[in-house]
Amino acid sequence: MDKNYDIIKIITHADGGEEYSKNVSEYPSNEDSVAVRGYGVDANDPENAQKQFDTMAKYHGNEGKNQYIQFMMSFLRETAPDAETAMSIADKVVEPLKDEHQIYIGIHKKQRGDSDYHAHDYVCTTNMKTGNLLHPNNKLNFTVAQNYADAIGKPVQLVIEKKNKKKDLETNDTPTEQNNAQSENSNGQSGGKKNEDFTRIFYPHNPSND
Repeated sequence: MDKNYDIIKIITHADGGEEYSKNVSEYPSNEDSVAVRGYGVDANDPENAQKQFDTMAKYHGNEGKNQYIQFMMSFLRETAPDAETAMSIADKVVEPLKDEHQIYIGIHKKQRGDSDYHAHDYVCTTNMKTGNLLHPNNKLNFTVAQNYADAIGKPVQLVIEKKNKKKDLETNDTPTEQNNAQSENSNGQSGGKKNEDFTRIFYPHNPSND
């Protein structure tokens, strides 16, 4: 399939621990950052943001559990030509989670192929109201991917990393069509080999006319 898509990649670190929590709070505002936004956390103070994330998890007895789900989005240049557009899309994608979960969004500018901007949306898995954990299951992942497609009016490629895959805790690599391409069947789903990431194409309910 020779086609470029806007991409959303689901990343979790069940055993990330304190080091990962620190990276989550610092990474959105690193040297590539052009915009940050927080819901329930201080986006302008990484140290304070980490304390807020950790305090919420500890209060509800979720300390040491899978504390974050990262929704990492790579935007084609035509989709997000500037930081403002990239932030607007990244914000809309996690809209249903804002009322019950802390969220830290970072927009990075880094030219890779057909993309100038990408986003890191870190969602705290602890529900602020109930204390229940949010799990990165198909219901959540598919809903978020569909939100992305609907927000931009174009197909998007969902990528879910295979279990036990070794990776940098900072997750500082941008997903691209080149490094995420997988063989797909007629349903737009990856071939299903055990050593491959899961991929699926999601189409918008109301495609744009562009």
